[in-house]
Amino acid sequence: MVGYFIAGVIIVFFILIGSSLFSTGKKTPLKKHPIPDQLGIQIEAGFPILQRLDSSLSQYYLDNIKLRVMQNHPKWKDHEFEWGMFELKRYFVMNSLLKSVPMFSHRADEIWHEMLMFTRDYEKFSKGFYHDLLHHTPNMDSTPIPGERAFFDWVFISLFEITENSRAIWGCFFQNPIKRQILDDFKVLSEDELLTKYFRINDDWLEVKKLLINKLKDEISEADQAKLTSEKISKSRAAGDSHINTYVAGAAVFYSLYEEDDFQGNMSEVTPEEYQKGSPYSGGSYCSGFACSGDSGGGGDSGSSSCGGGCSS
Repeated sequence: MVGYFIAGVIIVFFILIGSSLFSTGKKTPLKKHPIPDQLGIQIEAGFPILQRLDSSLSQYYLDNIKLRVMQNHPKWKDHEFEWGMFELKRYFVMNSLLKSVPMFSHRADEIWHEMLMFTRDYEKFSKGFYHDLLHHTPNMDSTPIPGERAFFDWVFISLFEITENSRAIWGCFFQNPIKRQILDDFKVLSEDELLTKYFRINDDWLEVKKLLINKLKDEISEADQAKLTSEKISKSRAAGDSHINTYVAGAAVFYSLYEEDDFQGNMSEVTPEEYQKGSPYSGGSYCSGFACSGDSGGGGDSGSSSCGGGCSS
């Protein structure tokens, strides 16, 4: 009898540990906060992207998406849908720039899935915004891709304001160093080579793409210089500082290059406490791309093979 009791305690213990380790944070409650205007974008050159996105998503389509989502997720509150849609739109903006973008949010992915149920409306939206069909392809291996997640974080924080609800929806930012191959590429490859390798191959939003390339190149150069001069990253500024995103992104680049073994510890010391709150992302990803249906990619607008720019296969 005692043996059965002990066995039962052990089983319960491992169930509790497992639920803690593998929780995706998808049940993190969202605050009923005002949603930032213009998707909270921080690059003025990005405003035309938002205009095309808005014109491609009809109010009729958005209303139908919300109705379907709320029917299938009766526990969701109105503001939880609105915030999920807000972050999904940001994800769509990233897809207009990058060759392929992993999906790290259960909530945003649920809304995207419901969008796909309206086949004609989704195709009209995708063709209107991307001039192509944005495919949704699950990563069936559910392989964690922390280095790519960190690059996602860098692009996200370079484009958008980060809110408390952003962290609840996407999980904690910069939990792992940026993949070394990505940083090496941005250090040595030319602008044209980087556009071909990492960005969607067309002439859309070239100014924003080049701004991102030059920003990361500059941050790598600044990190190299700081290492040469033994300059330390200063303690965090207030989270309300208008330049905090640039500061955090630069720190992430430095520690990814030179102190990756204690990346998370170093980042926690130099970034505001607010940036460390959120649910750690765990598990695999979903992937988007412009040839994710088995096409081998290549030239033209499709730009990439299945999950070619950032997803694990």
